[in-house]
Amino acid sequence: MLDKRFDPQKFIDREFEQELFEELLQLKDQARILAIKDDGGMGKSQLLQKFQYRCRTVRPRTLVSLVDLGQLPDSSPLSLAQQLKKELSAFLAFPTFVHFDAARRAYDFTTIRGTVDLRGADLRQAQIRAAGVMTNIEQAGSVMVNATTTTFTTEQQAMAQERCVQAFLADLAQHCQEQLVVIIFDGYEKCNADLQTWLLGHFLELYCFDIEKRPPHLVIVVAGRELPDFEQRWSRVDCGMIVKSVRALGKWTAAHVEECLRVHGYYDFTPQDVAAFHRLIGMGIPPSDVVGLIQRVVADRRKEL
Repeated sequence: MLDKRFDPQKFIDREFEQELFEELLQLKDQARILAIKDDGGMGKSQLLQKFQYRCRTVRPRTLVSLVDLGQLPDSSPLSLAQQLKKELSAFLAFPTFVHFDAARRAYDFTTIRGTVDLRGADLRQAQIRAAGVMTNIEQAGSVMVNATTTTFTTEQQAMAQERCVQAFLADLAQHCQEQLVVIIFDGYEKCNADLQTWLLGHFLELYCFDIEKRPPHLVIVVAGRELPDFEQRWSRVDCGMIVKSVRALGKWTAAHVEECLRVHGYYDFTPQDVAAFHRLIGMGIPPSDVVGLIQRVVADRRKEL
């Protein structure tokens, strides 16, 4: 979600990355993923918040969800689906997910056995219904069901969570038939191996790389100190076509330092001031630390007045 401390008037630089994002939103080619990698403190999170701000303020508005993968209650696909639903539900309905999640919470395993398995579905023609879903007897037949149960076995719980995640994806696919939705993942390196595997093997495979079946109006941004090794899973041709990559954010120039000084209220700076702060950038000091130093200098100067 948008950090209340984010001030778009104080956002500096990143024109190249913003251009890539704008190109992605146009859906003019097969690209659906923007991957951004850099060390901590270099401005990735601020850039992602800028993307979110752009989606929410430029007309026509674009539906967007920004999720820090390191802040999820737990590193499960269901937890991620719940967070995405929370972010998007002000504008989109998720009836299939609500139907199955209510059954999961009520320990209604009879309903849980209804399946929304999208692994072989054509998401371009998705038809979503919360009622009248098919029952997967083959998978559920060996599980004992007690209508009055107040808990699930480990197997039932796993199946219930999987059904809820499938239901969320089915609802999302339906919305993305005609409406552009942007999902932004921050802190990819913070989620555990199981969630990373699910993101690659299920979510990105089904919703980005399967060109013939994926929903047509979904854009994904993935950012972190580490990124998925796309070429380990998909061909170099497919990766080049579907993924736009930024392997490191560009370093600030002296002009960026000047702009940063101005937006933080330091108007009477000298060329020596600019050179001193720019030297810190050249030494590898993260821009976030330089901004913090500028803010402290400005605060100290105001106290002296």
